[in-house]
Amino acid sequence: MINQHSHKIQSRFASKVAVLLSCVTLTTFTATTVAIAQTAEPKATASILNVKGELVGTATFAQTPLGVTVSLKVQNLAKGEHMVHVHEYGKCDAPDFKTSGNHFDPEDKDDEHDHEHMHNKHEEGKHKPTGDLPNIIVKQDGTGSLNAILPELTLGSGNNSLLKQGGTSIMIHAGADGKSTMPKVDYKTRIACGVIKP
Repeated sequence: MINQHSHKIQSRFASKVAVLLSCVTLTTFTATTVAIAQTAEPKATASILNVKGELVGTATFAQTPLGVTVSLKVQNLAKGEHMVHVHEYGKCDAPDFKTSGNHFDPEDKDDEHDHEHMHNKHEEGKHKPTGDLPNIIVKQDGTGSLNAILPELTLGSGNNSLLKQGGTSIMIHAGADGKSTMPKVDYKTRIACGVIKP
């Protein structure tokens, strides 16, 4: 009888310990998950719309020790090579997207300088704005992707941040290297724009 009673006590004790351990494990797991979430590098995204307001692409930005990585995916664009740049304001008002301003280039002290004339002149030794990305190649089916890094920009605070006050945007142009992908449209024409948001 005593043995049975002590066995019941041991078994109750064991089940309480098991419950307690599972609670501790769950708490530790939750705390670890929260800690990982808090220490994760900052990220940002942009939904890229054409002049009709249709979604034609998405861009994801992530902070790394080497700078901001950019992953861009597009669809329903004209086949060929398109210039891609980060622009200085977080506004994308159709039909011309001029509200996005010029190329984002916090290092350029000449605020009145218009970067539009600098398209495709970088190989001639001229200053390349810090927000300029490589061109994206769009395939026959209208899709394309681009992965790049912007070493001088951040998602933190300060002038070099894509998330600065007033924001920034990502712009896709009609063509590149003097060639347009669209008939009777200048290659520099802004055809799609997305506001970069945290």
